[in-house]
Amino acid sequence: MQSNKGSYKGIYRNGVVHPEEPVAVSDGQKVIFSLVEPEVPENQSDTEEIAEGWLQLRQIIEDCQIETGVSDLAHQHDHYLHGTPKQES
Repeated sequence: MQSNKGSYKGIYRNGVVHPEEPVAVSDGQKVIFSLVEPEVPENQSDTEEIAEGWLQLRQIIEDCQIETGVSDLAHQHDHYLHGTPKQES
């Protein structure tokens, strides 16, 4: 474990700070922490990162899709999944 002196990186989730590495701190010990701006890669903006994520998702969908030959699958999914009567168009 690291010494309890110094700065540490971590993530705040659901009201709790989670250090990225072990820290030698006793249970109940008081600490001070500072909030910093999230790190953004110099060559990529948030918008580009989001767009890249959507492109990756689209590629996964395209890679996983199959032709079923069923033309009303989206409209009649309950019929095909659960055996319910077909809905009228």
